[in-house]
Amino acid sequence: MGSSSLLEQRQREDKAAWDSYWRLRDLDSRNTIFPRIRYYAHKAFDAPATWFRETIVEPINNRNRLPYYQRKLTRVPEIDECGVNDQACFFEANEQYRLDKMVDGFILQILRGRGERCFIYHETDLSPCAKIMEDIEENELNFFIKYGELGSEADVRDAYMKQKHRLIWERRHPEIMEARRKALKEHKEKLANGEFDYSFWKKGLFWQDKKNYEPPYEFYMSKASVEGDKPLSKDWQYYKKVAQDPEFDKQQGKTSEVRFI
Repeated sequence: MGSSSLLEQRQREDKAAWDSYWRLRDLDSRNTIFPRIRYYAHKAFDAPATWFRETIVEPINNRNRLPYYQRKLTRVPEIDECGVNDQACFFEANEQYRLDKMVDGFILQILRGRGERCFIYHETDLSPCAKIMEDIEENELNFFIKYGELGSEADVRDAYMKQKHRLIWERRHPEIMEARRKALKEHKEKLANGEFDYSFWKKGLFWQDKKNYEPPYEFYMSKASVEGDKPLSKDWQYYKKVAQDPEFDKQQGKTSEVRFI
């Protein structure tokens, strides 16, 4: 019942939009010659098609419309539930891992598309894009935690071992994890108060890191966060300068000039 009413509402809105379009064409072509002829010609082609769709096609589709259900695949046992020599279980878990990776990649792609559209629409004021950027960075981090630095040939066992080592490392360094949780809590509080500091996620945009040594016009030298760390500095004396002068490049990668709010 609800889906039918929504469908009828959408059809009414679509019809009202087209009626407004033709009224505008009518008003715009009055007291003219060639635009008026073009209006009648277009109307002559559109009227029969519109009548056929609204009188015959749409009523038939509305009466015979089948309900749509989002497909949900049955989850198979995870790799940690498989026996050591159970190759069938491993195969199913690996296929499920590949599907999850593909879905997570599409989700990340959708979020990035939303961010790009928000940047284009709010070009002069990016404050409305703060929540979108927060979602993008959180999903990039989660994607990297699970799939990052494993390569395209990795399987579910590699991801499982990476997760195991990460959990062991976190258990061995509780003070670091506590500091991270505290920093995340402070960041969320600032975001709730309308302050979004992009340096919490990235110390600088990809053209700002090592900005004195990596020209911004060589984008191929940079990599996304999901691919791992950035390349080393192009300055072959960079680390020599760092070793000789403690003040050299002290703030590089520590701050970000990007502020959305």
